[in-house]
Amino acid sequence: MSFAAFVGFAMMILITTLLLKKKVSTLFAFTIIPIIGAFLLGANVKEVCDYVKFGLGKTRDLMFIIFFSLPYFSLMNEVGLFDTMVEFLLKRTKLSVTIVMIITVFVSLITEIDGSVTSTYLVTVPMMLPLYKKLKIDPKCLLLLCSATMCALFITPWNGRTLRAATLLDGIPAPQNYIFVHMLPLMLIYIAMCLGLAVLLARFQMKKGAGQVDESVIMEDLEKKDQSELRRPKLFWFNLLLTVLLIVGLSVVPAPGYVIFALGLVIALTVNYPDLSLQNQLLKKYSKEMYSTACAVFLSGVVVGVLSKSGMMDAMVQFLVGIIPSVLGPWVYLVIAIFSAPLMLIFTNDIWQYALVPIVAGVSANYGVPKEIVVMTLLMNMGAMVSPVAQPQIYLACDLADQTELQDYVKFSFAPLWIMNILWLVAGYALGIFR
Repeated sequence: MSFAAFVGFAMMILITTLLLKKKVSTLFAFTIIPIIGAFLLGANVKEVCDYVKFGLGKTRDLMFIIFFSLPYFSLMNEVGLFDTMVEFLLKRTKLSVTIVMIITVFVSLITEIDGSVTSTYLVTVPMMLPLYKKLKIDPKCLLLLCSATMCALFITPWNGRTLRAATLLDGIPAPQNYIFVHMLPLMLIYIAMCLGLAVLLARFQMKKGAGQVDESVIMEDLEKKDQSELRRPKLFWFNLLLTVLLIVGLSVVPAPGYVIFALGLVIALTVNYPDLSLQNQLLKKYSKEMYSTACAVFLSGVVVGVLSKSGMMDAMVQFLVGIIPSVLGPWVYLVIAIFSAPLMLIFTNDIWQYALVPIVAGVSANYGVPKEIVVMTLLMNMGAMVSPVAQPQIYLACDLADQTELQDYVKFSFAPLWIMNILWLVAGYALGIFR
């Protein structure tokens, strides 16, 4: 193992361990540790600054989205938008823990159609969280179902993961469509698996007492909230239409997401609370809630920059491929795929697709495995949905879910997502897609 690979693995294992055991803050883990790692490799101050600048450029836009999206949805909660929708459902539907979790799967599928992980979390979590809280369901279940379900649409021709993979399939006309058509049957199977996960989670939650709540008590709670001076029941349809327009705008308007949410926040504040002093009070309140999340997301870019630009990641990839025995040559891509979930704790999506996959494809080609098989096998990686390095939007999701701790979400979701990943591989292999 090269020294660069050793430092890279040591750095990522240390960061993951310290975060899961809650020994250091996220800000410390994502800044000080990678910077020390860069200096250990001999980088000078200017080079380290370049690494950091590159990485922060990757997470800047997401941080700006958080600056405006979190206050926007907090405001919608204040005006009673989500509670009104919950009250409507309660009056017309016999809700249960199982039904709420199944609804979560379908809402996640619908909101992920545009291919944006951020918008899926931003829409699904605030919409479903009131129901989870009323039925005393652990909000980590909401995050797990949302994260697992959106993976089903990662193979659509317009999704970023598919487009990354398509760039590796030279010689195949419309490679993104090729991937989608071949993996469509597997996608349908995976959606069924997500529904099965929803049912299993519901049973576990009901054993812990979820759902044992009198609906009359829930209605009384909602009525008490309606008496709040911040509620704006007469503006329900305006707020609902504004929220829908924002969600659609994220997909169709050629503008950064943070611009759309900034406009939405300004309009919502002005219409719901014309009093300037009240607007300022609310903004101060929301700033306290979102500051730590925005900082954590932004500074996660330091890890990305150091790994990508210092040579650590390339060395780590070469080491992983090199330690696989030659007897496993024909199966090397499947071995990597089986352990893709834990490996994703130390990789970014771009490094996975553009560094690891081409090397694995080259090794597999020596044993007669076509490149397209390797690319499709390694395209889906549910481990990204518990890796803040690969998917910094997880911080946003945890904050939306009643300020769930990132560490708690990772511990809760890692095993189910890894199992789902392996079941995905088994199903794809059985169907002949991955062989």
